[in-house]
Amino acid sequence: MTVSKAQKSATAKYESKAYDKVLVRMPKGRKDEIQTFAAQTGESVNGFINRAIGEAMGESPQKPAGAPQGDGAILTPSALKTAQEAAQRAGETVPAFVSRAVDIQAKRDEIMQGLKTKQEEGE
Repeated sequence: MTVSKAQKSATAKYESKAYDKVLVRMPKGRKDEIQTFAAQTGESVNGFINRAIGEAMGESPQKPAGAPQGDGAILTPSALKTAQEAAQRAGETVPAFVSRAVDIQAKRDEIMQGLKTKQEEGE
């Protein structure tokens, strides 16, 4: 789908009012590394950079775009690395792997709670 000149103009006008732009230079190859990492965490490069800057400045952590909203936790760097490695072995994206792992654990928790309830009723 092509974008009309009016839409391009409206988008440019909005962006100029709502955003500051910064040019970032980095060694060749680093951009690809950042794109790959951001994609594995379900973020855009822009979202990843903004979140990393915010965290470095001591702002409260933000969830990556596309991450479940509401109460929850962001993976720590070591947990993220473990999740990335496990997702790669499973042939999945990190968000898909984590989502599946959470679903499996929720089912386990439900089963364990049921067993615990039965055990308490039998006492």
